[in-house]
Amino acid sequence: MNILIVIGLVLAGGTIACDHLIHELPQRLAIVLYSAAVILVVLGMIIRRKTNE
Repeated sequence: MNILIVIGLVLAGGTIACDHLIHELPQRLAIVLYSAAVILVVLGMIIRRKTNE
């Protein structure tokens, strides 16, 4: 598993945990964090695919 995928999953999980368990995040901050997590996961998949060829 690529490190970018792991970072993206941890970021998404941390955002969910913080939002539900600790304190509700502002809407814009949550959108930015989820978007960054999705971008990291997609980039990790693209890089992994290119290195396997």
